[in-house]
Amino acid sequence: MKLEKLLEVLKEVITSLLTTTKCFLREYTIGNQKNNKIYKADIIDILKAILTSVIVVFLIAYLFYENIKAVVFLIPVGIFLYKKKINSAIESKKNQLKIQFKDAMTAVSFSLNVGYSMENSFKEAIQELRTLYGDNSMIVKEFNIIVNRVNRNEKLEDTLIDFARRSGIEDILYFAEVFCYAKVSGGDMISIIKNTVRTISEKIDTENEIQIVISSKKMEQKIMSIVPFGIITYLKLTSSDFICNLYGNMLGITVMSICLFMYFVSVLLANKIVDIKV
Repeated sequence: MKLEKLLEVLKEVITSLLTTTKCFLREYTIGNQKNNKIYKADIIDILKAILTSVIVVFLIAYLFYENIKAVVFLIPVGIFLYKKKINSAIESKKNQLKIQFKDAMTAVSFSLNVGYSMENSFKEAIQELRTLYGDNSMIVKEFNIIVNRVNRNEKLEDTLIDFARRSGIEDILYFAEVFCYAKVSGGDMISIIKNTVRTISEKIDTENEIQIVISSKKMEQKIMSIVPFGIITYLKLTSSDFICNLYGNMLGITVMSICLFMYFVSVLLANKIVDIKV
């Protein structure tokens, strides 16, 4: 009988895990179909997001409800965590592209000073960017697209506007708009590029200073986020009789659900507080 019961529990766990994974993958597919921007989560980011979400969902089901069947009702929580991890990975790529674009503009400015035309300066900048970031970096891929489109007789300013819009980075969009206006009116391109590099550098430095100041608070927030799980685990291991009445009955489920809801709200508020944008 014990073996049959164990097999039944394992069957429920596997079924719940497959259902949860299918939901995650469906959400990812739909999100990618709607997203035409530069940033896409790679397979490593997807696997990390799925693994983290599944572990958290099963942990909540065990600690808060002591019933593996609760995983089915916690699937929305898993999807939310999955999306949050993917968005975090994409935001990291966005910050990387901002830094890469600053270095790219420095390379373009150097080529202009040497005497290359604006179009050829972008082409020459690719060689330095390959040395800095490699062929598979976002900025090298995007600059290759720009150069290829220019070679097909498209206007450089049009390709930059398209790149800026897809990047979703305010500084790149501002540069592209000023560049487009200056290209038509005959402005000082070297000065425009230098101002762009300086503006992005100052913004990055400010963001880094803010992150240094609040890094300890972020660590405290992460620790406080896992404290409730630690408390419940401690009570289950050392004083199971103290909390046993919270499991297996409607009143206990209601109390635990309210506590879980309050926990999620507090975590969201804490994340909002430490998420400072420049």
